[in-house]
Amino acid sequence: MDFEFINSLMMVAGRILVGYISFAIVVFVIAYYILFDPRATTAGKFIFRFMLSLVGVILLSFVGTFISPATSGYNRSIPPPDVFSWITLLRIIVYGYVAFAITSLAVLLAIYRWWPTRIKNKNLAFVEPRSTKDIPIIRNFE
Repeated sequence: MDFEFINSLMMVAGRILVGYISFAIVVFVIAYYILFDPRATTAGKFIFRFMLSLVGVILLSFVGTFISPATSGYNRSIPPPDVFSWITLLRIIVYGYVAFAITSLAVLLAIYRWWPTRIKNKNLAFVEPRSTKDIPIIRNFE
C-alpha cells in the first residue's frame, strides 16, 4: 500500500485547515472590533486580547514560512546566522503578548470566582423586563 500518497494528502489537508483557521481568526478579530465594543466588559476585553495574540502567532507563522524559512539541521535554541534580528524581537513580543493574554484570562476567571464585585459589567439599564402576566403558562400558576 502506498502511504506516501496518504501522507501528502494529509499535509495538504493540514495546510488548508491552518489557512482556514488563520482566516477565521483574523475575520473574528475584525468583526468583534467592528460589531462589538471590546472595552465594554472586562471579559470582552480579555477575549479580544487573546484572539489578537493568536493573530500574532499567525503573523509569526507567515514570517517563518515566507520571509525567513528555517534551515534543517541547526540547533533550534540558537537562530541561524541568516535570520533577521527583528524576527527574534518579533517572537519575543508575540510570545510575551500571548503569555499576557492567557495569564489575564486565568486571573479573570479567578476574580470571577472569588471577587466578582471587581468585574466591570456593561450597563444594561435600557433593557426593561417584560411582565410575566402576559405569558399564559405563568398566569395559570398564579
